[in-house]
Amino acid sequence: MESKEDGAFYIHLDLKKKPTNHSQLPSTSIKGSVLMTIPVLPAELITEILSRVPVKSLLKFRSISKSWLALISSPEFINTHLSLSTNNKDYTHHLLTMNFGAAMNGLYEYTLKDTTLTSLLYESVTEAFDLDYPYKKLHKYFSMVGSVNGLICLAIEEYDLVLWNPSIRKYKKLPDSKPTLMKKDCWPLYGFGYNEFHYDYKVVAIFLKYSSRDQVEVKIYSLHSDSWKCVDECPIKKLLNISGKFVNGKLYWITHGLDLFNMYKDGNIISIDLADEK
Repeated sequence: MESKEDGAFYIHLDLKKKPTNHSQLPSTSIKGSVLMTIPVLPAELITEILSRVPVKSLLKFRSISKSWLALISSPEFINTHLSLSTNNKDYTHHLLTMNFGAAMNGLYEYTLKDTTLTSLLYESVTEAFDLDYPYKKLHKYFSMVGSVNGLICLAIEEYDLVLWNPSIRKYKKLPDSKPTLMKKDCWPLYGFGYNEFHYDYKVVAIFLKYSSRDQVEVKIYSLHSDSWKCVDECPIKKLLNISGKFVNGKLYWITHGLDLFNMYKDGNIISIDLADEK
């Protein structure tokens, strides 16, 4: 597993410079022989072609030239590439499953398996493959916070968060997510989503007090700024102990009340819009 703290953690494309001549390059003479003229493709056509290329190939193409590196590094292209990918009916959909059990050395061993929905639903024997996820060798408990556009957010133990791109085997460890107001006796609930207006991936952390669920602290992480910030006003009170679910630009959680027998009742749904963070 390779860590990628800087650079292209996820693919972006942009065209910084456009060729000024779309006709042909001049022929070149070497030792009396004349090389064939090489046509120059219009920049728009190059972008159109690359927007349909798989991510793994795009990563290799970055080393072709500086102009291609600039192209495969801007936020404009990623939106086009994502849009074409999600609407491509030939793309395969995957399901990740987590299992754990006691290892020979007494530590818990966690495994993450990848299978296609086609294999799961239509094949007599489902094919599943082990994934080498970040920090696997540490034998620490982890949970999947959510998945957006091929990126997966993992929570290692309580406060260590990782954004992971399994297709290119790179990950990014997020800055410390511990609460600033509640120093102890609290637990976190997370949600992972995407702000399509600013091309920004965000993680929402909700910290609840063990002794009183009326005490809440909310922080939001932005991948663009690579930092957390606190949300001043938050109506969130009692929540079910599950990760937030991302739908159409918002993260959703289920609230609840308790009756005299400490049974859940009066559930509601609350949301946080990742565009205005309200």
